Amino acid sequence: MAEPAAGVTLAGRRYELVERLGGGGMATVWMAQDTRLGRRVAVKVISDALAAQAPYVERFRREARIAAGLSHPNLVKVYDFGSDGERPFLVMEYIEGVALGPGSAGGPGTGPRIASEALARELLDALSHIHAAGIVHRDVKPANVLVGPDGRARLTDFGIALAEGSTGLTETGQVIGTLKYLAPEVASGRPATPRSDLYSLGVLLSEVAPGDMPPGLARLIDRLRAADPAQRPPSAAQALSELDAAPSATAATRPLAAAASTRPLAADARRRRALVAVVVAAVLAAVIVLIVVATGGGGGTSSAAPVHAAPANAPLSQQLNTLDRMVDRVSGH
Repeated sequence: MAEPAAGVTLAGRRYELVERLGGGGMATVWMAQDTRLGRRVAVKVISDALAAQAPYVERFRREARIAAGLSHPNLVKVYDFGSDGERPFLVMEYIEGVALGPGSAGGPGTGPRIASEALARELLDALSHIHAAGIVHRDVKPANVLVGPDGRARLTDFGIALAEGSTGLTETGQVIGTLKYLAPEVASGRPATPRSDLYSLGVLLSEVAPGDMPPGLARLIDRLRAADPAQRPPSAAQALSELDAAPSATAATRPLAAAASTRPLAADARRRRALVAVVVAAVLAAVIVLIVVATGGGGGTSSAAPVHAAPANAPLSQQLNTLDRMVDRVSGH
């Protein structure tokens, strides 16, 4: 097939390459137009050098199978896989956003903006999903996390992912991944595990999150970055549970917000009680007048004990009881 370039089409002219988005030694990624469905897609095309090497072509196909079998709101979707001549390509969801960078989670920098706790929760949930499917990503880093216009983070690039317990396609002892984000045990040649993905995530979060992050998240990042895998959470799901259980800045403000929302209701209740008290006081005054008239202006005598009006600030029940006794007095009971 022709060299990847704007205007080149793949799969019987279904996908037209529009703009190169990026790439590395293994493949290039293009924004393309799906002419059949009328939508933008991202097309990952394997490089010429690697297209001639069967192990790398197999790895590329494996990426397609792995990613196509996963469905999660924080993972980039895979739509199609094929080859045009000898060069395989992968068709993915096009995210009109940018990769994470310094400052993405609130610190100084130019990366896309996303709250640090939201980012941690979304990526932990995505890792929990792929780990539950028996997959280790092995290359969790900012460049492989895209943030769309909706503010949602999506983990991408399963090019070096492996099923747990499977054998890699590289020579024995060769380390795959980005060294800065590799867990110490993987850098020393031991197999990658879900806990090594968690280490990579811890490094990523420490890099893009601000220094004044919520204490619960800071503690979790320290745990994720532990040099000893046994000191890290046993799974992404457990790490997410620990974050949920920790107090956060959002949770801390919740009681204040709740209290503020109940203030108008409390004020209304006080106004209603005051109005009832005024009405009862008026009725009591009217009853006192009736009693005075009935007893001849208060000059007569009576064997019954006088009934005194309840104080205006007395409880409503006390005022009503006083009213009942006054009515009984007038009626001769």
